[in-house]
Amino acid sequence: QTEQAEPTSSPENIIFSSVEARSLTVSWNEVPPSGQNGPITGYLLYYTNTTFSDTINITGGENRSYTLTKLRPYTNYTVTVSAYNDVGTGPTSDNRIQQTEQDEPGVVSNLMSSGSDVDQISITWNQPSMPNGIIIMYDIRYRESDNND
Repeated sequence: QTEQAEPTSSPENIIFSSVEARSLTVSWNEVPPSGQNGPITGYLLYYTNTTFSDTINITGGENRSYTLTKLRPYTNYTVTVSAYNDVGTGPTSDNRIQQTEQDEPGVVSNLMSSGSDVDQISITWNQPSMPNGIIIMYDIRYRESDNND
């Protein structure tokens, strides 16, 4: 029997089995037996976007799926996975990139009105700081009021 060594191969076939606005479920196949070099005892899931990165430690060699939560809508995330055993951590998988789904936009800012014509008013605003996707229209609602409102 040879001595155990860190894995020399990475997990294969990384997929996003569920894609939501604020979560991604990542799944992968085990490290090929020839690259395990001993029992796999867990995985490190690395994920990043343009402003954030984190690593999740997933214990147990049979756990090959994880749901990332509290993500930003309509944002690209890069994910890689590496396996580890009692000796060390193996190489990371190829990068996989997935965009989260769109969600309701945040609130507009700097809403301003101008004009004193009795028949019309002009309004302007800034788009939400968190558009959470592609804004395709604005819903403008108004009501008549007397001077006491």
